[in-house]
Amino acid sequence: MNQDLESLKARVARLSVMIFDIDGTLTDGRIFWVPNSGWTQMYSVRDGMGIKRLQEVGIEVAAISGGDSLSAQMRMQSLGLRHVHFGSQDKVAHFEKLLGILNVSAENCGYMGDEVVDLPLLNAVGFSATVPEAPDEVRAQVHYVAQRAAGFGAAREVCEFILKHRTRSAP
Repeated sequence: MNQDLESLKARVARLSVMIFDIDGTLTDGRIFWVPNSGWTQMYSVRDGMGIKRLQEVGIEVAAISGGDSLSAQMRMQSLGLRHVHFGSQDKVAHFEKLLGILNVSAENCGYMGDEVVDLPLLNAVGFSATVPEAPDEVRAQVHYVAQRAAGFGAAREVCEFILKHRTRSAP
């Protein structure tokens, strides 16, 4: 979609909700086994700080993930996300429920995901972002491709872009 900066600014200026995929977006996509605990991932505290900064200015942050792990549940809880859905087979359906709960329109929402299964939701929101490791097909259809790697500051980069260009009077 390769949007110019002014078009991107207009998209992020109206955001009141930012939704993140977890695996491959807030993590680098790798999983590892911890005996007596199960599968786990690693998260960046910098990405977490970006999420907290969005929350501080009144942007609702949510997560919709196809995966489900105790580490993801605990990380989302530690970030204070009130709207999280794990094991989603239909992310758009969960997104539409979230629109009703929060009483917002799709154009006032953003989503950051990394895989072809995220495309329907990436195409449904007013602002879409992905990580540089995403498949070509995904990178070609989003509004913003982060320069930093997934799990290593990509989400923080997107959060900072939103904060820099949001409308100050936005909720």
